[in-house]
Amino acid sequence: MDIDNTLWDFASVLYERMKKINIATPPPEHWILFDFWRHYFSTREFYKIIKSIHDEQDNFDPYPDAKTFLSDLYDLGFYIIIASHREKGTLEPTIKWLEKNGLLYHEVHLSHDKTVLFHECWAVVDDSPLILDKAQELQILGTGLKMPWNQNGKYKLFDNLTEINNYLKRNL
Repeated sequence: MDIDNTLWDFASVLYERMKKINIATPPPEHWILFDFWRHYFSTREFYKIIKSIHDEQDNFDPYPDAKTFLSDLYDLGFYIIIASHREKGTLEPTIKWLEKNGLLYHEVHLSHDKTVLFHECWAVVDDSPLILDKAQELQILGTGLKMPWNQNGKYKLFDNLTEINNYLKRNL
């Protein structure tokens, strides 16, 4: 289970932060390519912005259906691994945010390669087309919320977490 753009609206906060540094940054609805930001920021600048958001995770609310979504999966007996491409130093604010918002999970995994977790996964919920493509390649059920950058894959995407929950239940 991803966090950013899966359990909360990371893109809108990222856009506001990027726009303060480079006014030419397009809004999220134009982020067709997953790495669109390379035209506007250096890698160092981009990851500095992301880390600042992750460090302040506690200031942001999850999607309204995130708590119910995770609770339902938890109650069905799923082992929930929260997996994010976050720096290890953001573990504390990440856990604090999950607990503050009553978001159930079993384990938190922060790394630059979430696919190391795929060997025991039945399903992957993420916004990254790279992650969802890899899940599909390994015949793992991959799904996520519809985003401009993930519309071209062969995986099922949905408008909200409730729809994803229903999809996962149908595929049990």
